[in-house]
Formats: sequence, C-alpha cells, structure tokens
Amino acid sequence: MAQMDIKSEEIAKTENFMAWKVLEPDEEVTYHIEFGKITVHFYVEEWDEFLEFKDEFVDIPIGTTGTLAETESYLAMCEQVDGDTIYSIEMPGATLYFFEDDWSELLSLFRELK
Repeated sequence: MAQMDIKSEEIAKTENFMAWKVLEPDEEVTYHIEFGKITVHFYVEEWDEFLEFKDEFVDIPIGTTGTLAETESYLAMCEQVDGDTIYSIEMPGATLYFFEDDWSELLSLFRELK
C-alpha cells in the first residue's frame, strides 16, 4: 500500500489556538481550528460561512454583551455570569466557552483568517 503525503499549511497561530488547512488525498481542501484541546474541522462551504460569521464580531469591543453574531449555523454571544464575562460560540455539534483573556487571544487568531 502506497503511503499518502498529506499537505498541511498553517493559516494562523497564537499561543493557545491554531488554524490550518489540509489538501486531502482526494484533492479536497479541509480547514481546522484548534481551540486548546478541541479541534473543529470544516469543509470549504462550512469554512466560507465561518469566515463570514467571524467577520461580524471580531471588531466588537471586548465586554460587549448579548448576541455578537449569528448565522444559520453559528452563534457568538457574551454574557455576565457571577461577575465573570463569558463568551460562547455555538456551532453544529458543540458550544465552546471562553473567558475574556482567551476570547481576546481567539479574536487575534480570527483576524488573521482569510
């Protein structure tokens, strides 16, 4: 059996988060974002929607509460819970939660995504 070379390319990286794309053996491109220990995988159509989604909230000031952005598949929110500012991103199959420092770092990563 021949070994397949999978070509990956880093798109953006911070201390705790990373995004990359992979040219799969079938010539399809997939995208990936590593949120700490969790990795979310995107096909091209999902990635395109995610890029539009993140563009809606990356420049909203830290601490703004309520719904930050919403598409058919994604939702970003910020709320105050017991004195803490908690950010969340809902996506198919998962909801990810971030404290303010992590959110700020995540926004840095998102600003690099094209």
